[in-house]
Amino acid sequence: MNKLKLYIVTLITLFFVKANGSIDFNNNCHQAFDDIIRLKLSKANNTLKSELEKKPENAYALYLVGLSEIIQVFISENQSHYKKLQVSIPRTIKLIEKFGGKSPYSQLFKGQLLFYYGATQTKFEDFFSAGINMRDAYLVLKNNATKHPAFLPNSTIMGVIETFSGTVPASFKWIIPLFGIKPSVANGVKKLEKFNNARVSPGSELENFKMEAKLFLGGLYHMVLHKEKEGWELIDNSTKDWKSNLFSTYMRASFLIKTGENEEAIKVLSNRPIGKEYIDLYHLDYLLGVCKLNRLDNDADKSLINYITHFKGRNYLKSALHKLSWYYLIKGDYTNYQLFLSKIPSTGFEFTDEDKQATKSVKEKYIPNISLLRARLLFDGGYYDRALTELSNKSTKNYSEYRDQVEFIYRLGRIYQKQGRGSVAITYFLKAISAGKNLPHYYAMASSIEIGKIYEEMNDLANAKLYYKKALTFTKNKEYMNSLEQKAKAGIDRVSK
Repeated sequence: MNKLKLYIVTLITLFFVKANGSIDFNNNCHQAFDDIIRLKLSKANNTLKSELEKKPENAYALYLVGLSEIIQVFISENQSHYKKLQVSIPRTIKLIEKFGGKSPYSQLFKGQLLFYYGATQTKFEDFFSAGINMRDAYLVLKNNATKHPAFLPNSTIMGVIETFSGTVPASFKWIIPLFGIKPSVANGVKKLEKFNNARVSPGSELENFKMEAKLFLGGLYHMVLHKEKEGWELIDNSTKDWKSNLFSTYMRASFLIKTGENEEAIKVLSNRPIGKEYIDLYHLDYLLGVCKLNRLDNDADKSLINYITHFKGRNYLKSALHKLSWYYLIKGDYTNYQLFLSKIPSTGFEFTDEDKQATKSVKEKYIPNISLLRARLLFDGGYYDRALTELSNKSTKNYSEYRDQVEFIYRLGRIYQKQGRGSVAITYFLKAISAGKNLPHYYAMASSIEIGKIYEEMNDLANAKLYYKKALTFTKNKEYMNSLEQKAKAGIDRVSK
């Protein structure tokens, strides 16, 4: 009789595992998630290994294993690890589908992994596979949202895809038809805002997924919606643990750099958490080197050299060498300037705009004007008064190179814009457009976008739209084309509501 009872219980258990799924948000998994988000991947992996030894059918633990693997490869950009990921992620997704049952979390886990896997594939320039996986991620989550409309975690990745689909550069337009969606910045952001504004139980699994939505929303507010203040509030509140959370360090510093808060960014990067329990995130050395270079520090070279020496991945290596060449040029050390330039062709890959620009600088054999370079770096760091001082008492006649004359005009426009002198800035931007429209450099396209921003802030949406559209006509401007095109399209979407 006892054996019969045991047999019946076993059958019932197997039935419910298959029908309802085995998804256990237990303390082990909560701890593993916390360690993953802090980039303590080894600790998280050990916890998950122990968890799956006891309960191999826990779909949440399987999802976290996949997430940890993706983050590891995304950060390290290790080619051999990427090849392993190409096998492990499809296998993990199959296991989640097997054990996750009909729970909305099962499809959420699948959609999330597909999206992050696709994002990682772009780093290895596997664009077709990335497009397929991101499309599948969207379709999985869209179907999940249809079946479970009140399940808010679906909104995060769907919102991100819809938002960026509305601003995607022309070179990536082939991806959009694969998604089967109507690109919309407004609708995408609304999805994220709905989840961000929803109340969830403290300490629940929903709180973890809500944090993810909040971080994405903060980035979109800044990069796409031109709402820097709202974006910073979200990032600030989400990353106050940056002294013990390496991911928060990265997010906080990246946002501070984009908003010209160079001093605070240096503070965060210089005091980031260190220890063997954290993954090696050498990109923070690159960022610190860039920040110190923007301040014209004498030791800006150390962090950049550390990045080049230790990072074995693909991206920003050419850019780091390019920045180092600038560092030595400013110091008047032409030997080291040429030395680091010469290393660019044989180092790293051309994927990011910064790396492409580094390669272009070698081919052009153009030596930047030092006063313009100093002004540019100071501007990038948010030191607007110092940047203006670099250019004071000068005119276009002080520069023999035509491109330097155009940059001089453009740079003054940017400085005056940041100083709140919009009408003066527009005057300079219009001159930069006229002078730079046929150059391969970015000045005309960027000037048109900045005029659009000024008019948008003045609530003159008609003129804002005019100049955002105009920016897309400068097809001869090749520098930073992908990012500038994205900004222009985001502007058009904002002012077309």
